[in-house]
Amino acid sequence: MQQSVIFSILMILSSRRKVSRDYLAERFSISKRTVSRYLGVLEDAGVPIVSASGVNGGVSLADDYMIDRTHLTEAESMRIKDALERTADDYGDGVNRAVIEKLDCVDKARERDMFVIKQDELYIDCDYEQAQLLRPKIKAVRDCIEQKRVLEIKYTDANGYVSFRSVEPYTLVFKAGAWYLYAMCKLRGDFRLFKLTRISDLRRTSKSFSRVESHLVEKLGLEFYNEMFIDLEFEFFPASSVKESVVDWLGISAISERGTKLVARAEVPDSNSTYKKLLSYGSSIKVLNPPELAERLLADAKLMLRAYDSTDS
Repeated sequence: MQQSVIFSILMILSSRRKVSRDYLAERFSISKRTVSRYLGVLEDAGVPIVSASGVNGGVSLADDYMIDRTHLTEAESMRIKDALERTADDYGDGVNRAVIEKLDCVDKARERDMFVIKQDELYIDCDYEQAQLLRPKIKAVRDCIEQKRVLEIKYTDANGYVSFRSVEPYTLVFKAGAWYLYAMCKLRGDFRLFKLTRISDLRRTSKSFSRVESHLVEKLGLEFYNEMFIDLEFEFFPASSVKESVVDWLGISAISERGTKLVARAEVPDSNSTYKKLLSYGSSIKVLNPPELAERLLADAKLMLRAYDSTDS
């Protein structure tokens, strides 16, 4: 029995075309009896084949049936599409093109699933704009995690220092709105978090490694525990366009009324990301506390004004 022929019949039927047994017999140079036997194999495998008799009769798939994308690996999908592309001109029925389009949809769905963690109690969807740039890195890292392969990376830290590292990848981490690789760094002899956007080069090696206890939860918890915090207070108008963003960031309980304005109060990390968040609000907010943070924002605003003034002159 030719498994490739059975699979090809399934691909033809998946294009939602109704085809006759005569067509399939001629297409694959087999008898109608063999076609019926192959269709029976598909039915035994759970594929819902619909048969219609008469002048316009034939066989097709049930309307609500979809081929599970887990049946094909990415490599298999690419090989099939390549073969279909090469033979597309040999047939004038457009079947090859239809199957290629369907496989493209399968691949796109597979890509989307790379950024979704789904459980009954948890659903995290990370399919945001930056993910488009990170997809190749996330895919390469995930493959090395699954296959326990050492990675060689070029990494630029927050101070701009560039280093080349050999790491054993353990976990992809989505933390504070960014993707990280949690890995054993051979240079430091300990586990480290590497921000994916700071990895400019990534190469999989043939070296394998054995996993050990990584203490991921404890290490990340300790990192948050050691973080410095400040008591932030700023005001803005109720009709301001930033209100929804402030609620998403600090929560509705952090906001109170003061006359015609709203005031947000919260304990936030004393970090560069917090400062960038406040800076992104521009003139829509006024920081009240801590005073040194307000002074820093004011100084940066004056520098920006000076830069634009020099441009005009």
